[in-house]
Amino acid sequence: MPLDGDMAGGIVPAEDVKPILKDPFGVSVLTENAVYPNPNRYFTHWSYFTYFNRVPLLLQSFVSPIDSIYLASAIAKIIIQFLIMTLLAFYITGRQKLFNSDFLIAAILVAPLFQTNGYRSYMGIIDPSITYTFFYALPCALLLLFYLPFFFDSVYGTRKMKNLLVKIIVFVFGIFIVFNGALNPGIILIITLLFGLKSYLQTDKNESFLNRVIHTFKVVPKSHLFFFTLVNILSLYALYIGKNNSIFLGETISISERYSRIPQGIFTVLTQKIGFPIVLIVIGINIFLLRRNIQNIETKKTLHIFRWIGLFSLAYILLLPLGGYKEYRPYILRYDTIMPITIGLIFIYSKSSFQLIKHFIGKRKYAYILLITLFTFIYTNADKPEFNKNEFEKLALLKISKSNDKIVFIESNCTVLSWGKITDSTKSVLNGQLLKKWKITSDSKLYYQMKNRLLDIQKAIVETPNLLTQR
Repeated sequence: MPLDGDMAGGIVPAEDVKPILKDPFGVSVLTENAVYPNPNRYFTHWSYFTYFNRVPLLLQSFVSPIDSIYLASAIAKIIIQFLIMTLLAFYITGRQKLFNSDFLIAAILVAPLFQTNGYRSYMGIIDPSITYTFFYALPCALLLLFYLPFFFDSVYGTRKMKNLLVKIIVFVFGIFIVFNGALNPGIILIITLLFGLKSYLQTDKNESFLNRVIHTFKVVPKSHLFFFTLVNILSLYALYIGKNNSIFLGETISISERYSRIPQGIFTVLTQKIGFPIVLIVIGINIFLLRRNIQNIETKKTLHIFRWIGLFSLAYILLLPLGGYKEYRPYILRYDTIMPITIGLIFIYSKSSFQLIKHFIGKRKYAYILLITLFTFIYTNADKPEFNKNEFEKLALLKISKSNDKIVFIESNCTVLSWGKITDSTKSVLNGQLLKKWKITSDSKLYYQMKNRLLDIQKAIVETPNLLTQR
């Protein structure tokens, strides 16, 4: 994939990013009323900054400086996707071993729903942009990892939170995940609210409201109560300092306008491609088959979890407009902002399919596997490989690296470390610094491109007089 336009700002870094890296917990927002981008996302910025300042240089022992950047991006995406798939398989099977048939079945069920091309624009998890992958997919993966021991204890009856080492890791990790990504604080608060509601509904209905609340706090495991309280306090703090996020200070539409766009956002996600509709249809079929064919405690518990995931999705969508507005997300809902819901739907589909595959025998099992095979084929066929999207960008970087000019003209219309064409060389200052840092160039260079394709053609004809006669 091509390199994106946010890389230089986060890796050099840009002047407005430096305060983030100097103030992990945004204390300057409290003490100085400081305003700068993402004051509540230190660990995402730190991870991104550290990775791309070190890994490409390490890879240059084996590949060229230019190739090292694309290879480093690919490795990061593969690791993040493998982490999410592995964690989902653990959640689905209730087992934490990689080498067993249950894990393999769960992984096979999950894999086709990770769309790289195909339906990626509507249900993608691993973004074409490595920056967005670090800022959305990675935080979601870390959140899945944080909640894993709590889920295992609550659903599968393990005692992982009794282990002192696990508690220490969860404590440190709890701080890490809160200040990691735009979505995590809100997700944490919703999960805690629903967990509290679930615990409250399990209390004696004949008791008064106050007694039921008190009893709720008593029945919740102390380890859950402590760590959930910790991450919730931190999440509230993160949301508070996030009000000084300079990115959203110039918002152009009101909150009411954002809410009015939600229906269009849902309609767009569900109707532009068949990715989501097919998932929802198969989920409906699976739930029907579970209710009709498997009547046991495990199935009831699974269906109960599905209902709470549905409630989480509803609450998440209702609160999403409060998270700010960006012009490139006109309807608020987009594949990146709804990633927690997408992961939840993948879990519901895979968990229900896993249970049906394990339960059915004989012809019914083969018939159901045929259905899942067809489902898998649809997504695999849609996600056709599209290689070499970075071909012209790599050629442009090669020209910059070999040029003796301080300001290099790029003939191609491709993006070069940017979201669009750079027609003003002064807009490439930070990119030039990054290329030097990556040892692609020996000193900082600027570059620019023609403003439109017609000028490119004219220049090519002038510089190549025999072009027309050759044609």
